[in-house]
Amino acid sequence: MAQVEQQIIAAGAQLIWVLEQDSSFQPGTAAECRSFVRSQGSTAGLCVGDGETQPTARVWDRSPFARGRGIDLILRRSDMKVLWVSSHGTPQGNENLTGTQVLEQVRRITGR
Repeated sequence: MAQVEQQIIAAGAQLIWVLEQDSSFQPGTAAECRSFVRSQGSTAGLCVGDGETQPTARVWDRSPFARGRGIDLILRRSDMKVLWVSSHGTPQGNENLTGTQVLEQVRRITGR
């Protein structure tokens, strides 16, 4: 994702990284999230630690989208409607799309 993040932003999206848990399996923090995405080559986007989510911590981890895996979401800002979702991670049954494939979906939805 980091390789195409500037193109995703140029296509009209805002990146928000959510760290569900850290490498010690503790609830994620915004600081740990920033450290992780930097280690992956990312320089853009906002970072959220799911352990610090307000008003309820770990809301992303409990969401129907996550189910123990990573997710990519495209939401419309005006009403927060989910327009597209994909899953990634190690469990079977995930799409595991590349950043370029996610960019294609952003462009399809925004028309840019």
